Amino acid sequence: MKKITIFLSGIIVSFLSLYFFVSHKNPSLTNVTETGHIPAIFPDYTQVVLPPNIAPLNFFIEEKGKKYFVKIYSKNGDTIKIVNNSPSIDIPIKRWKQLLNRNRNEDLYFDVYVKDPNGSWNKYKSITNKIANEEIDGYLAYRLINPGYRLWKNLGLYIRNIQTFDEDPVITNNMAEKDCMNCHSFCQNDPTRALFHVRGKVGGTVVIDNEIMKKLNTETKHTLSAAVYPAWHPNGKLIAFSTNKIVQEFYSAGPKSINVFDTASDIILYNIKSNLVTTSPKVSKKDFENMPAWSPDGNYLYFCSAPQPEPNRSVDSVKYSLLRISYNEKQNEWGEIDTVLSSEKTGLSITWPRISPDGRFIMICMSDYGYFTVYNPGSDICLLDLQTNEYRPLNMNSNNVESYHSWSSNGRWFVFSSKKLNGLCSRPFISYFDKDGKAYKSFVMPQKDPLSYETFLKSYNIPELLKSRWTVSKWNLYKTIHKEATEVKFDKSINVDALSGATSTTTQK
Repeated sequence: MKKITIFLSGIIVSFLSLYFFVSHKNPSLTNVTETGHIPAIFPDYTQVVLPPNIAPLNFFIEEKGKKYFVKIYSKNGDTIKIVNNSPSIDIPIKRWKQLLNRNRNEDLYFDVYVKDPNGSWNKYKSITNKIANEEIDGYLAYRLINPGYRLWKNLGLYIRNIQTFDEDPVITNNMAEKDCMNCHSFCQNDPTRALFHVRGKVGGTVVIDNEIMKKLNTETKHTLSAAVYPAWHPNGKLIAFSTNKIVQEFYSAGPKSINVFDTASDIILYNIKSNLVTTSPKVSKKDFENMPAWSPDGNYLYFCSAPQPEPNRSVDSVKYSLLRISYNEKQNEWGEIDTVLSSEKTGLSITWPRISPDGRFIMICMSDYGYFTVYNPGSDICLLDLQTNEYRPLNMNSNNVESYHSWSSNGRWFVFSSKKLNGLCSRPFISYFDKDGKAYKSFVMPQKDPLSYETFLKSYNIPELLKSRWTVSKWNLYKTIHKEATEVKFDKSINVDALSGATSTTTQK
C-alpha cells in the first residue's frame, strides 16, 4: 500500500508541477522595474529568423533571481505563459507549434520577468524574433564523435527530428567492430538514396538505393585508394568520389591539434547500376582534385583543385581553387574545365563547395590553407554568387571554426557546423537564407535541455538536412556491413597518365 501511495503522490506532484510551469495566469507582478535591455539567455535565441516547423527554443535565463516569468506571443493565437522557480525555460511543444503556424511572416516575442530576492520584478526588453513562411527540411543527419582524436572509437550516425527533440541512432560502431564510419551522404536531401564508409576490419562503402543495400570495395588496382568524399548526381544513378592519399600531422601546442592533408588525390565516377568506376584525364592528373559537388541540374561537376607543392615547401602553402567541368551523363562525355574562383584571387584555400538548389549560389569554406577545415580555427563560410561572380564571408562566422554546411531542399535554409560555443565541439547551427542571397543570424539547433551543449562533449559532424526520416532497417544495415564487399569494376578503356589517381596499371603499379 505504501508503494501505491508514493506512486499516486508522484502523479499528483507531476500534474501540479506541469500546471505551475505552464500556467495561463500571470504571477502577482508588483514593484516592476523596466531594465531597458534584453535579458541574457543561453543559447542566443535573439533577433533570429525561425522556421515555422522548428522545435521549441528552450532557453536558460542567465539573470539571477528567485522566480521567473516568461510570455511568448505573436500577432495571432494565445500567449504561452511560463512561471518557474528555475531559470531553465521549457516551452510546451504543442502550443509552440500552434503559435508558429498561425504566425508565419510575423514577429515572435519573448517577454522575460525575473523576481529578485527582495520580492520586486525586473522586466526586460522584449526579445524579438521572426517566423519565416518557408519550412526547413524536418530531419538532420549527423555523426556524433568525440573531439579528441584518440577517442574516435565511440561514434555513430544519428537522425534528429528538428521539429521535435527525438533523436535516433541509425547505427553506431558498436555494430561495426568499433570501426570508423564517416562521410555519410544523401541524394538531394532524400534519405532513400544514401551512403557512408566503414573503415577497418569490416570496411567498405555502404550504398542504399531505395530498397537495395550493398557494401562495396571501391579500391581497385587502377585507383589511388578506396572512395573518399562523395557527391550524388541528381539522377541518383551516379556518384562522384575523390580518391585520396591522406597524411596526418599532430601538434603538441598551438591553436591546431591536427593537420590533415593529401599527397595525391583524384576524382572518379561510380555508376550504381553497372558497378563501374570511370574517370577522365581532366579530373585525374598531377594536381590535387578533391571534394566533388554536382550542380542541381547535373550538367556540371564542381571540385576543388590545388597544384602539388614545390619541393621543400610546407603543406601550409597548398591552397585550393574552385573549378568545374561539364558532364554529359547520357554520352559519358566530359567537357572543359573552368576556374570558378581561384585561390590566387582570394588569397585563401577554397573547399567544401555546395550549390544552392536554384543553382545561383555556391557556399564554400575558405581558410588559410588546405581543406580539412574542422580543425582549422581560421575556417569561415563564404558565399559565391554565380550571377555576379562576387564572393563574401557570411555574417555568422566567428573567431573559431565554421565548417561543413548543407542546404535545405527549398534553398531557404542551411545548416553548418561551428565550434563557436566552446571552441572544442562542433554544434549544428541553422540560418535563414532569402531569395536575394542574404543569410540571417544563425541559431544553434534547439535541445530539450537548453544547457545540454554545456555538458555534452561530442561533436556533431557533417550535418545534412533531410526531407524525411531515415527509415533504413538497422538489422539490414548490420547484416550488410558484415557481408563480404562487392568489388567494383574499373573502366579500362580510360587512359589516364598521371602520377596520382586513377592511372593505368602500367603507370601506377
